[in-house]
Amino acid sequence: MEGARGIVIFGLAGVFAASMAAAVVIDARSCRLPNSLAAFMALVAVVLARSLYPAQTFFAHVFCGIVLFNALMLFEFIWRRVSGCSGLGMGDVKALAILALISPMAALISFCISMVLLAVICLARRLKSLPLLPLLLPTFAVVLAVCPSVWSRLDGSMVF
Repeated sequence: MEGARGIVIFGLAGVFAASMAAAVVIDARSCRLPNSLAAFMALVAVVLARSLYPAQTFFAHVFCGIVLFNALMLFEFIWRRVSGCSGLGMGDVKALAILALISPMAALISFCISMVLLAVICLARRLKSLPLLPLLLPTFAVVLAVCPSVWSRLDGSMVF
């Protein structure tokens, strides 16, 4: 049974990685994340997270994703009201909430790193903005690969 479970998890991770690659390409070309792709990514992330983690850890990740999504939406709405221009795109917010389903800590670390990289690139190239997903999603993959401790332990003793 463990072998079949591992194959399913590996397949789900591959599908999720492919959908992340598609999101990167689409965002780089059009500066948007289509709702249909975001919904597919969310569905795959939910199934992957549920197959990786025990119920308690899974629901903690879902809760973190919801809190992160709502906090960023509130921040973005306030930012747009005060400054009169957009900050984060809604696709970036959706993608970050989806990544939090897999690993909330890796999602936050990746978001911080990619925002710093984005700021440096924009300053160096004297640009007002660039799409975030081409930086966020590869950074998330690197953070998971380099720091496997950000993955929740499968025995459920560590939530984040």
